[in-house]
Amino acid sequence: MRENRLKQLWKQGKTVVNAWLTIPSSWSAEVMAHAGFDSLTIDMQHGLSDYQTALAMLQAISTTDAVPLARVPWNDPAILMRLLDAGVYGVICPMVNSRAEAQAFVGACRFPPAGYRSHGPIRAITYAGEDYVSRANETIVTLAMIETAQSLKNLDDILSTPGLDGLYIGPADLSMGLGLADLANFQNPELLRALDTILNAAARHNVVPGIHANTPENAIMLSERGFRLVTPANDTVLLRAAAKTAVAQTRKGLNQI
Repeated sequence: MRENRLKQLWKQGKTVVNAWLTIPSSWSAEVMAHAGFDSLTIDMQHGLSDYQTALAMLQAISTTDAVPLARVPWNDPAILMRLLDAGVYGVICPMVNSRAEAQAFVGACRFPPAGYRSHGPIRAITYAGEDYVSRANETIVTLAMIETAQSLKNLDDILSTPGLDGLYIGPADLSMGLGLADLANFQNPELLRALDTILNAAARHNVVPGIHANTPENAIMLSERGFRLVTPANDTVLLRAAAKTAVAQTRKGLNQI
């Protein structure tokens, strides 16, 4: 089976640099994949992709060594299993608030006896190899999103779930859960204290901590703090910023500001 490079990087003590894909396009996914990110996450919760588009994006990502991930819309076994069958090598599951929800998530991603994933890896075998079924349980990465006050309260119960590889923090939702007015402000001491609490719990349970960093500067700071998967880039945000810069620079040169 094709190795999961994320696990190799973590064993080497390195931080995975991940990108977020919100644009429903195989072409933009291919461009992002060739930029050199370690992994790419197709966002099917707040991004604009449906299953068919995600499949085409996975095929585009496969033109590189970038590891294909997906954030599912919800903790739903149907979409979890279908994306895994399509060749996703890791899944980020939103709003995991309890041990039971974490168990349901992990179980849907593991073949029996470790879980209850149904057999049918139609594209996964083509992408990963003929021995996919026998090795998928040890290769696929499962990341539960920690982003609410309830998940913070149940942190140890969630992170001690057998088969859970790591966590992924949504800082905007976590900020709302903490009652903070300035969302995802990494200068806020209360948010930073919550992040340290989560990092300490991740260390206790030997799971990988990941986070939505939003910028390269934040990604570097958060990696230095202890996170091992950081997302500094979002395709829509990059496109918007580059487009605005091009317009502004051109108008300035034409004296048409």
